[in-house]
Amino acid sequence: MAPLFIDLTHCCPPCLRRFALHTRSFTSSSARRKHGLLPTFTATTSPELDTLLGTFRSNIFLPSHLIKLQQDLLYKQKNHSLLTSDEPATVRLGDEVLQLHPLDHKKDEPRTRSSVKKVVELMAETKDWKNLPGFLEGLKTAKRRLMGFQVEKMVRKANEDGKQGVVHDCLRRVEGTNMGLWDVRVAREVMWGAVLKAIQNGWSQEGVEKGVKYAENIWELMFDPRHAERQTRDSDPKKRPEVIGVLVQMHAAKAVMFGGREEEQKFVEKYSELMLKAWGNADWEVNEQEWNDANYKLLMWAPVWHAIKMARQVLKTGSPVSNDLGTKLTQDLEPLLQKTQAILVAHRPQEGRRRGLKMYEELTQVST
Repeated sequence: MAPLFIDLTHCCPPCLRRFALHTRSFTSSSARRKHGLLPTFTATTSPELDTLLGTFRSNIFLPSHLIKLQQDLLYKQKNHSLLTSDEPATVRLGDEVLQLHPLDHKKDEPRTRSSVKKVVELMAETKDWKNLPGFLEGLKTAKRRLMGFQVEKMVRKANEDGKQGVVHDCLRRVEGTNMGLWDVRVAREVMWGAVLKAIQNGWSQEGVEKGVKYAENIWELMFDPRHAERQTRDSDPKKRPEVIGVLVQMHAAKAVMFGGREEEQKFVEKYSELMLKAWGNADWEVNEQEWNDANYKLLMWAPVWHAIKMARQVLKTGSPVSNDLGTKLTQDLEPLLQKTQAILVAHRPQEGRRRGLKMYEELTQVST
């Protein structure tokens, strides 16, 4: 005999208990319509990551897809006996039938901040990162809010692993993932992904062209109402010279290194003008006692320094835009870069390089 599925949307608590005594299968159609399908995860390269994703799915994401009365079965101790009898209680979500188990908020739910950090740390290969959009959608449905710095570090790790495509996918699915371009630090990190595409591909023609395409795709998303409507005057990345500078950098590098100067010149000039218009929004102050600040400032402005060096090779010599770029280079950028380098060299670790210094040294090699 086929199992009996009962929609409990309009049931009162006493009715819920009576239904639970007579049937162990429920549907959750209203919750499914509201939140969409329960995220599913593919196997990763890490058993620890598989376990952690599975725990989030069963103990956090599943309950968030249930109606209130079904959640009461999971969380209220007086109902737990209904879930621990010999006959399992199940719920149907879409085409999937899942067994319900008693849950305790404190004991069974991973802590959001530390556990999300661990998930990102464990992601390495493409098959791992492909789970990120669904994971973020699950967090949003479960009302597990991520702070801007958490998203920033997530994007940084994905970029360093060469998984910028996953970041782009999350940004396109912003309604579900809540990864948006309204936080200027996140937007910077996203745009640096274009520079890393070129670096990771040894500044080959394919790598630079990928960087150009990626930068343009992200720039287009910044005008998408889903992102733009949450941008404030202070957080609008479209008005930040260090963000626009990546577009200048990638188009200029393509022109200088692989030809097509006439075709690329219009883009270099267009974005250079936008960058110069936004120049007044730049912050040139550096805390000389804080190497973290110097590191971030060097990381922020090294691509712009490289962009101007390249752009002036593409633009007409003596043109107003070229001259203005030269002025910004000598008056603002070079003094800032010299100061930040000195601070970072003084705090250079025994192993490895500070991220800002690493970026600058990488770009210096390409500029010569």
